[in-house]
Amino acid sequence: MHCVRSATVSIGLLLGSTCLAWASSPPQDPGSILTIQGENDAFSLPSTDELYTAGARLGYVTPTGVLPGFLSQFGNDLFGDGTQRLEFSLEQVIFTPSNTQLYNPNPRDMPYSGHLALSTSLIQDTTATRSVAGLSLGVVGPAALGQSVQNGFHELIGQTPNRGWHYQLHDEPTLDLFGSRIWREDIATLCGGALGLQILPQVSAQAGNTEIYAQAGGLVRLGQGLDSDFGPSLLGNGLNGTDAYTPSQPLVWYIFAGADGRLVGHDIFVQGNDFRSSRHVALTPLQGEAEIGAAVILYGLRISATEVLESPQFHHSAPAFQYGSIAISGRF
Repeated sequence: MHCVRSATVSIGLLLGSTCLAWASSPPQDPGSILTIQGENDAFSLPSTDELYTAGARLGYVTPTGVLPGFLSQFGNDLFGDGTQRLEFSLEQVIFTPSNTQLYNPNPRDMPYSGHLALSTSLIQDTTATRSVAGLSLGVVGPAALGQSVQNGFHELIGQTPNRGWHYQLHDEPTLDLFGSRIWREDIATLCGGALGLQILPQVSAQAGNTEIYAQAGGLVRLGQGLDSDFGPSLLGNGLNGTDAYTPSQPLVWYIFAGADGRLVGHDIFVQGNDFRSSRHVALTPLQGEAEIGAAVILYGLRISATEVLESPQFHHSAPAFQYGSIAISGRF
């Protein structure tokens, strides 16, 4: 390609953080970030109302350096040097079977469930990596308000309510620990330096009573101002770059595509309640996602749109499932 100016690939990118000891800490960022995010299978084509059917999140990211000393020391001990900030999120996700008009849902299909949770994360950045460690507290069952939110919205827009919510998971508290590491590597500059091409490998894991998994994958993205963030955020399964970003120029934009694979040891939304008998189906432990989308940052406002294609999470499910995600973030 005549507009390729240079191309470099770092083989050591996937060998761990020790290969990136040269990375420096980015400048301090005094800005706070507020994010509203919605995910829904109705955002996809064809539009459906099943499985992971809806998610909503309100997130807040602090300025850098605004965190307790013990957390700062914890991050330095765990990740080494880097610029630190905290992220807080209130989120709800909703799952339903494929046929939502049955009063007695198919017992071989995903059970009805909602999850309402509050999470906090430590985000620690160098110029080439983003490390995240977090904790989530929440509840599944009627207290998560999945039935109220979904059927209330259906009533608002004149749709038939879903009929099998009386078979949803029982109330149960949830506790999850999670972490991730993203590497950011420039692999090419294109068209005389006007465009950049990056790869962002990512590994993540979670342990708790909602999900236990280990995941690895990566994004490739093309655009301008790529050092402004580590990719878009996701609420559902997939690669999550978090809400934190610092615009490096007035207009930042990129298109991206990626994929990941995940080994799942436990999923309460598929396997049912941990401490009580409930509807459940057999888990498929090897799962994966593919995603494509675009993001833009203009005057400090970041908007991202992502389409995610998921492999089956349980036996007897459809060969693939998809949902859309839209996130809007503002700095102040």
